[in-house]
Parts: sequence; C-alpha cells; structure tokens
Amino acid sequence: MKSLPKISVIIATLGDRITELKRLLETLENQTYTHFEVLFVLQQEQDVWSNILEGYNLNTRVVMMSGRGLSKARNLGLAHATGDIVTFSDDDCWYEPETFAHVVASMQTGKDVISLNMYDPNRKKFGRDQHIQAPKFLTKRELLSRSSIEIFVKRSCLDKNEAGPAILFDEAFGLGASHISGEENIFLVDLFQKGYRTYFHPEYPVYHAVQARITRLTRAQILSKGPLFRRMYNTPTAFVLVILFYVKKKQRNLFWEVLKATWTYRSRGEQ
Repeated sequence: MKSLPKISVIIATLGDRITELKRLLETLENQTYTHFEVLFVLQQEQDVWSNILEGYNLNTRVVMMSGRGLSKARNLGLAHATGDIVTFSDDDCWYEPETFAHVVASMQTGKDVISLNMYDPNRKKFGRDQHIQAPKFLTKRELLSRSSIEIFVKRSCLDKNEAGPAILFDEAFGLGASHISGEENIFLVDLFQKGYRTYFHPEYPVYHAVQARITRLTRAQILSKGPLFRRMYNTPTAFVLVILFYVKKKQRNLFWEVLKATWTYRSRGEQ
C-alpha cells in the first residue's frame, strides 16, 4: 500500500503577529488531512515561541536564521523540510479544514504544482480580479498574478533532475532583498521552464486579508517590476512588459527610473 504524501508547511516569520499566528495554528490543527509538518523559520529570536506551540497538537520545528530576507528564509525552510509536498504559509493566512485534503487529492491525479485562490472572507474580496473562473493550467503570463501563500509543489520538482537544475527562491527578490517583490512569480516561472506547469484551483481558497487597492503597490514594489520582468523573460520582452505595466498603472513619474532599473539588472548568470 502506497504511503500518503507528507506536506511541509514552511512559515517564515518575524514572530510579531501572535494573534494571527494562533488563528493559523488552529486551522492547521483542524485539517482533516493530518500527515504534515510545520516549519517555522524565525528571522529574530522570540522567547514566547515554545509556550505558543505547546498549546497545539502539531508536528512543529523551529529553525533560527541569521539576518533577514523572505526568500532566504524560505530557502532555509526548504533545506530542513522532509515533506513530499511543500507550501509557504504566512503567519497571517489561514485555511479551510479540507484544504490539505483537496491539495493531496489533486496532486494524486498527476499535478506537480498547484495554486489556490487567495480570498478575504471579512471583506469578501479576492486577492485579484477573477478572470479565470474554472480550474486550468496557467500560462506563463498568468503566473504573474500568483501569491506565494497559494502555492503547493511536489518536492521532487524542486530537486536537480533530468528536467533541469534545482529550484530555490531567488534571494535577490522578496521582502528584505534588493527587489522587494516577485519572488513567487520567479519561483513558478522557473518551475514552468523546467516543464512543471501550475494548475489553478479557483474553487479552493486560502484566506488572507486583502489590502485596499490604493495601497497595494509601493514605490519600491513598482521599481522592482523591471528587474522582475527581466529575470523572467528575455530583455526585449522585459522592456515591452515594463512599458505596458506603467501605462496601465499610470506611473509615468517612475517610468524612467524603472527603465534604468531594468537595464542595469543582472541575474547571477549574467554577472
């Protein structure tokens, strides 16, 4: 009899959202699918962690990290994960009791990478406009709209194999890095280019507060778009996407700055 796949839930946190964390832990404890581990990657030491985790019947481990950086923390979590499937929770997201069971059932039909659908049940808003109404494999361009907390991926896809090199989060992107956003999009595109496509389940939510639209893009996030596009695409395509993005977002005051950031960006392979 084939054993059930194990899920590794990687949570990179500063440990300063205790109320939200307890909500997450409660929804993990209530999962109908119970074969999973929870790895906390702490970017600063907290004395309260052992007391908090003792209150829950969960398989948990805490990994201490020196320095800061979301992508760096997730990569450290991957190095310690023992699951067949990995996902990247935030300490302020939460789940339905059947979420992990749905993911495993979908994976068992041959899916390699799955994206759920971020939804704020309090504001009754999705994390993005709902252009995709039915389950489907996402195109490369559609990967730009995914969030890291929605991703579940088979660990074997991340390892070096005949399909290509090992995949990790690009540590030049993400909170605490040179470019503060886009790390999950690069992660999914690297999987896509290795032959692993993301299957979107719009019917399965992962809950998270959705910010008001006016506050979603900061100046730093906007300036990260050029390097992000260049990391994901070839240089001519990146410049076309930058132009389209800034026309759509009406960010003409930052246009020349982002063109410069796009031109000067070099990936590790180009340096």
